[in-house]
Amino acid sequence: MDEKSLEAAPVVPGSWSTPAKVRAVLLDVDGTTLSLGQNCEPASTREAIRRLAENGVMPLLATGRTSYLLDKIDLTDFGGFVTFNGQLVEIGGRTVHSNPLDRADVRAVVEQVRSGLYSCLFMERERMYVNVMDDRVQAMIELTHNHYEPGDVAWALENEVYQLNAFLAPGEEHLILNGTRRCKCTRWSDIFCDVMPVEGGKDAGVRILMDALGLAPEECVAFGDGGNDVDMFGAVGTSVAMGNGGAEAKAAATYVTDHIDADGFWNACVRLGLL
Repeated sequence: MDEKSLEAAPVVPGSWSTPAKVRAVLLDVDGTTLSLGQNCEPASTREAIRRLAENGVMPLLATGRTSYLLDKIDLTDFGGFVTFNGQLVEIGGRTVHSNPLDRADVRAVVEQVRSGLYSCLFMERERMYVNVMDDRVQAMIELTHNHYEPGDVAWALENEVYQLNAFLAPGEEHLILNGTRRCKCTRWSDIFCDVMPVEGGKDAGVRILMDALGLAPEECVAFGDGGNDVDMFGAVGTSVAMGNGGAEAKAAATYVTDHIDADGFWNACVRLGLL
């Protein structure tokens, strides 16, 4: 990556406009900050984040992952974190918002998993574990490059669980929703769905983070690629879907940029006048 190639992002006349005032950018991780194809943060993305921070635009992270799954990203310049798809919000190591799943709902899911209805990844604040290593779990490992350990689902009855990854195909979400009282589902992959509290979501976490930092929605730009980013797009003034993103995210976004592996984040920042 040389300086010339970084500065060469084309601007299509009339297609993008610069927001009046941008104080922060919110970035999803998988497919937005982290290239799943390359299993790394593109150099142009890292450089764009560094320059944004240098220019007074605060980078913020909004992801379905949690802190122990962010080792492939340089977090140096990020000023705040929304993790577990909005269930945990942190600024400078301080917890601003914590919203684990209802314990009765977790018990209901544990019973479903024990009955063999589906496999599931349980995500606590400091650890995660799957009930079984089946084909769907293996497919998720290949997709995300994460490592998952099998564990005793009884642990979920003793500790706070912030999010579940239920290995259900699209259209099967009712298996969880009909058996719980206060859950909702979202997804960015056909392999699994994210399960969270009904009042949760990236949009809820992002609004809490913006409020804590004194940011107005119109001062923020959100970047994402999946269905779980759509609500977040509605919480900010400007939104950008990655070129590698799904149809739902692209339809909901203000703009669509290039593929993550084709300097999509950098190019969007240039086209928006942020770099």
